Amino acid sequence: MFRTPLHQGLPRTASAAAHLRLFVLVGVVTVLVTRAFLALTGYPKLGGGAANGGLHISHMLWGGLLMLAGLLVMLVRAGAASRRRGAVLGGVGFGLFIDEVGKLVATDGYFYRPAPGIIYLSFVMLTGFAQWVARRAHKDRREAPGAVRAADAAETALHGVLGGLTAQERCEALHRLRGTEGPPTALDTALAALIEAVPERPAPPPAPHHEVLARARVRAAGLMAQLTRTRGLVHLVAWGTTLQAVVLLVAVTAEGVTGGLDGETQWPAVTGALVCSLATLALSLRGTARLLSDRDAALRTLRAALLVDLVVGQVFKFTINQFSGVSDWLISVALLCLLCRCSAGPTDRQVPYPQAVESAATTLRATTRQAV
Repeated sequence: MFRTPLHQGLPRTASAAAHLRLFVLVGVVTVLVTRAFLALTGYPKLGGGAANGGLHISHMLWGGLLMLAGLLVMLVRAGAASRRRGAVLGGVGFGLFIDEVGKLVATDGYFYRPAPGIIYLSFVMLTGFAQWVARRAHKDRREAPGAVRAADAAETALHGVLGGLTAQERCEALHRLRGTEGPPTALDTALAALIEAVPERPAPPPAPHHEVLARARVRAAGLMAQLTRTRGLVHLVAWGTTLQAVVLLVAVTAEGVTGGLDGETQWPAVTGALVCSLATLALSLRGTARLLSDRDAALRTLRAALLVDLVVGQVFKFTINQFSGVSDWLISVALLCLLCRCSAGPTDRQVPYPQAVESAATTLRATTRQAV
């Protein structure tokens, strides 16, 4: 059981993929907010600017300091909460840092035209790394479920030793440790005893916004489920993908005919955007044509069309359109999310009821007492 990829190299935490996604999300929001704020305020220079005889304190400096703060939080504090705070601080810091990448690669400085494409590419690479970590974690859970459950329980116990556990957290930890219907192992029993022995912490009062967020999540999930059951949604996504590629091709052709591209300097980006749009158009047309004969193959083809646009094409589009290309990117992301929902098959994974959680916790408690 222990000769698995879990123990080759540095072990991964159970929440690594979630924290990486949080890091990327916070970084993207930071870049968009920073660009919007600077555009609305006329690009002020903190410190007066070197041209006025003063200092120019670049926000890249604040980004480095925030990344350092996030790293220090994770080095000094233990537990998932410290990694979550470190991901937020590091995401803000990385967003402020990468926003000024133009100053590092070109003499044009902050307004270097390919800078938005470079920024987008960096977040695409981070997202790909987060997806790779998530796949590795899924493989670990499949190949060594007992070791993964034990590691998760040990991390929960560490958090409980340092700050205590609420009754709900204790029951959920014991339920995750139980895992299967088979008899608990000696390691399960020892970890259950450790979780039972950690101090009790009173549950904090629910914040007012938590209920609002919970209701919003339930309504969003219901709306998404209703949309997924709608007949013709896949065809809508397919034609939306096709239309998005056609719009770019028509727009570039019109600009070329009317002379709008005479002063264009980023011809490699224009060429790359055209090639990616042609590839997206070809794949989307092929996927749409196969919807009636082979739905699964059609969904895979449509997903490939959207990934070509999101992973490669958007890099060139951001270079050409700068940050006005965010709307086009949001449309592609929405289409991909709807497509993934349509292609998701039925799953037997359900959220455990509180009675099931309490039952599993009671079983482990009884086994622990007998062992003791």
